[in-house]
Amino acid sequence: MGRSGGDLRNFGFCILAPDGKEILRKSNRGPNFLYGNSGKMAADLRQIAKQYVGKRSAKSATPSVPKMKSVRLGINVASCEGLPCLVIVGKTQAELDRLLDKLSAVIWEEELVGKFICASTKNRDDLDIVTGETSRSGFLVIQPDVYGMKGRLITVIDRDASTRKLRKSLSSAADRFTRNSKSHGDHVRYGRRNGEVWKTEVPVPERTRSSNRRSR
Repeated sequence: MGRSGGDLRNFGFCILAPDGKEILRKSNRGPNFLYGNSGKMAADLRQIAKQYVGKRSAKSATPSVPKMKSVRLGINVASCEGLPCLVIVGKTQAELDRLLDKLSAVIWEEELVGKFICASTKNRDDLDIVTGETSRSGFLVIQPDVYGMKGRLITVIDRDASTRKLRKSLSSAADRFTRNSKSHGDHVRYGRRNGEVWKTEVPVPERTRSSNRRSR
């Protein structure tokens, strides 16, 4: 998302129509720039939702598992959000699909929804950034490091675990998870000092701070 003039933002917020093109609410840095409080935001979202009624298929399908594009990105986003990363690992696409179907049956339940950042992989090399025994197929709960560059395995749930066992194990992992404490100033300072650099998928142009901003 860019401002007029073409500068790339490091984050942004807008609401699009289902076609992904029509802008329903203008782009800005965050929802707090559009709404005075969470109540106003919720009311507006309800109003928008009334205009776009979802289509139900003949077969009532369980929503798919919301997941990041890669394990690397999943761990990074989990660190940013202060959540554990749940990586689904399968040896084949068929096994991975079976595990994702099993997870979709529980991940939307009230006690689990929003408690994990998910990712999946068939490539064991994707787990090189995770310490611990990651050779098994199944569900890996990972503690991201403070910069989201690496992770530590904290729980493995067997691929053959029942739905009941999976639900219970994930709920327990979510309850026991402790997020990394971060102070923005220290976080940035130590990251620069230690050479922690996140390589973005979209190249970020060099930016020069204005003299007014530097003088603050």
